Amino acid sequence: MAGIDLHLIRTFLSIYESGSLTRAAEELSVTQPSVSYALARLRKQLADQLFIRNAEGMIPTRRATELFTTFKKAVNAIDASVEAGRTFDPAVTRQQFRLCLTDLGELAFLSPILQAFGSEAPHATLEIVPMQIDAVSQWLIQGEIDAAVASIPIEGAEHHEVLYEERYVCVLPKTYSGSPTQLSAEEFAFLRHVAIDPSAGHSQADRLLESMGIQRRIALRLHHFSVLPYVIASSDYAAIVPLRVAELFAAQWPVTLRELPFTIPSFNVSLYWNGTPPTSPAQRWFQQTVAASLKQPLGPLALFH
Repeated sequence: MAGIDLHLIRTFLSIYESGSLTRAAEELSVTQPSVSYALARLRKQLADQLFIRNAEGMIPTRRATELFTTFKKAVNAIDASVEAGRTFDPAVTRQQFRLCLTDLGELAFLSPILQAFGSEAPHATLEIVPMQIDAVSQWLIQGEIDAAVASIPIEGAEHHEVLYEERYVCVLPKTYSGSPTQLSAEEFAFLRHVAIDPSAGHSQADRLLESMGIQRRIALRLHHFSVLPYVIASSDYAAIVPLRVAELFAAQWPVTLRELPFTIPSFNVSLYWNGTPPTSPAQRWFQQTVAASLKQPLGPLALFH
């Protein structure tokens, strides 16, 4: 990176991420000819076209793709070092933070996080990015999100903090009259189950059941968890969900929960983020606030209803 102006690198990153000279100019608050001139200088210095224009926009070359991660990390490290020397007051900040959550995470986590934001950073903006489990690692690397909460390891994440330990249970309609605390193997096999698409970020239970040779009677397949409590409350279907979410469902809907008839190992729910120290005060506040919010229990809920 020796001999390359930081301004040129920021221009490169903006073109790469936006796929457009016009949008890059808008993001950088400069004219489009300025962006074109910067790109011409970069092409000469790096001896590569870097971007090729087609109907879809500015498409990066292989060399540009190789350079992107290195440039992005370098610029993030520079920005973090500069920010580390500044004071940060959450009470007055208007900064936007981006957190990646599954739709289950939105149901279970948003309330405590928003309470913390409301009391500590009332003018800040929180954007929730829907989880795409295959893309979240790249989002962290590229700085498209500030952090992610997930129940499976995020490859490529540089840091993580365990928030709490979790386990799976079975959710059923309130009218279920079988075993009062734990399903038998026969009851479990007889139930009609709802299956959730693995891209939602909760596929551990299905993989374990498959490895144990246990098959469920799948009656419904959904791509999201958000409609699940309504489906179960209004039918005789069952679903496997994390305990914290099952308790939340049971507190708000006419559903009940039971322990599974076989042992599925517990798992950790963790906060993931990237960034080489020193971390900016704003990012440090954000990570600590999210972690502290989610380490708190949801409240005194009876396990079986």
